[in-house]
Amino acid sequence: MRSAPFAAATGLALAFLAAAAEAPGHPVETVQGLILGVRIAADNPNPVRPTAPISDLNGVAQALAGCWSPPDHAEVANPPDVIFQVSYRRNGTLFGRPRTIEFSRAVTSAERGIFYQAVARALDLCSSLPFTDGLGGAVAGRTFRVVLQDRRNQRQALR
Repeated sequence: MRSAPFAAATGLALAFLAAAAEAPGHPVETVQGLILGVRIAADNPNPVRPTAPISDLNGVAQALAGCWSPPDHAEVANPPDVIFQVSYRRNGTLFGRPRTIEFSRAVTSAERGIFYQAVARALDLCSSLPFTDGLGGAVAGRTFRVVLQDRRNQRQALR
């Protein structure tokens, strides 16, 4: 059983991290509890494993965005949002296997295969994230529901 101070500290840390993710300068991702919404606005032909220490949930979302290479529009003309669950250990390595790949719209069996392979490649790159001790303790064993929101086709108003 976890102590009350630990639970309170974890709750405060998660609330702080969620608020930090909404701060200006972080337009790529949103955090709600342990749901990470990762907005993909451009192709990522060269995904990379993160090397800098990750100290908050916003950093986890940015790392996942950096590992994700969305399928080419020639393969999937109307890309759906891809939703899956993943857990990490205190040291930043994957805990168990990713679960429940879902889509925001119906997909063909060919599209499903394309996205399964893309998620597998991304999680291979992000199978070990450089968590700080504080973040590792806060998220160890907790399940993230990751929503990769493909917005490459979305037009935006000029600012």
